[in-house]
Amino acid sequence: MKEILENSMGIQKVLNEVLTDISPTDSEKEELTLFSNAVLHKLKSISEYPILDIIQVGSTARNANLKNDHDIDIFLRFERNTERETLKEVGLRVGKEVIDYFGGISWLEYAEHPYISGKIGKFSLDIVPCYKIENCEKIISAVDRTPLHNEFLVLASLKTDISNEVRLLKKFLKGLSIYGSDLKTAGFSGYLCELLILKYGSFLNLLNDVKTWKLKKVIVLDEIYEMYGLKNDHKFLEFNDSLIVYDPVDLNRNVAAALSLENYCKFIFYSKMFLMNPNKEFFYNFEKKTINKLNERSHGYFLTIEIKRPENVVEDIVYPQMEKLQKSINKLIKEHDFDYLRYTNFADEKVCYLSWEFLVHELPDVKLRVGPPVSSSFGVLNFIKNNEKYFVSGCNVCAYKNRKYKNVQILFNNIVNGKLKGQITYPKYICPENALINIGTFVERI
Repeated sequence: MKEILENSMGIQKVLNEVLTDISPTDSEKEELTLFSNAVLHKLKSISEYPILDIIQVGSTARNANLKNDHDIDIFLRFERNTERETLKEVGLRVGKEVIDYFGGISWLEYAEHPYISGKIGKFSLDIVPCYKIENCEKIISAVDRTPLHNEFLVLASLKTDISNEVRLLKKFLKGLSIYGSDLKTAGFSGYLCELLILKYGSFLNLLNDVKTWKLKKVIVLDEIYEMYGLKNDHKFLEFNDSLIVYDPVDLNRNVAAALSLENYCKFIFYSKMFLMNPNKEFFYNFEKKTINKLNERSHGYFLTIEIKRPENVVEDIVYPQMEKLQKSINKLIKEHDFDYLRYTNFADEKVCYLSWEFLVHELPDVKLRVGPPVSSSFGVLNFIKNNEKYFVSGCNVCAYKNRKYKNVQILFNNIVNGKLKGQITYPKYICPENALINIGTFVERI
């Protein structure tokens, strides 16, 4: 009992110290509120039909942001029958006018349609047009649910203040490098974090449950049953994801759909580790420190190919295409009997890096090819027709063959020279032809 009490006190001490580090000060909150209100006031003064209303969303709107997070997200909601071109043109014009008014710099960003981003002093702004829809109504553009998410969370927060618990969860996930639902990170979105804390009441309650999670964990908030008058035995749409969290504003959507299996498992594993040994280190670049520690070892054979990154192609397109290409190359690598320890990919502003660490990079000239069972008459005849040096081993006919690629670098030379195009999947934007091959280099995903 004494040991449990001491561990509980130790965990709370760690969480209190982290909260002191990550919570915005009162003056920071006030400054953010004043500036946000000024931007909203200016937007409302110049908005025009078909803009129906203007809403600040995101963590800074709900007092769930971390210290020094000065991102302001504002959505312009349009009449649902507005033409796409009108929504785009008006949204960009109004957004740019406001950022210019405050003396900031602005640029275009892209979701499903373009929107304006800007920087005004320490504050970062996203001014995003969308269509006004109702709960469970079919979206018209990809971002239409966001204001509904905000409305739900604002109403939920009236019952209980979860802001500090959300901050702890976000910081914990950031420390593990699994915060963010973009396709590069494949982790937890801010919205998902807030829903999880709503469900469990606190960061510690959540972790104590997470340590018992299995694959296909299903979470339905109590508020969903209240909102829609559902019974406890209601049959929800089924999803085939690692974690399933039903969206309160769209019951046909899994909020955790972007979460990868590996990151889901990391969350479970490190929740257990933290509860066993509470330490502030988990909240501060823990994953990067772990990678650095793991790299203090003997290494295999490093190989990286560098592909020029196409201009104006966002990360949510670049990363899935790098994954697709790398998995295609991996299949070819395995077919030629080379074995790798690990692989990853990373893109900066100009280059896409695909990296491997090989356990074996050079093989003997000869290889064994296992053919069909000797009982397969047609298969055997076909096999010996195409393999001169055949023999029987066990119940199969086999053959010795000369290996096509003795060294993995020769295989990669043929990949970048385009000689294996028919054997590799070429994504639209990430083409391996004419890529540079760097031996002895492994680029970690940052």
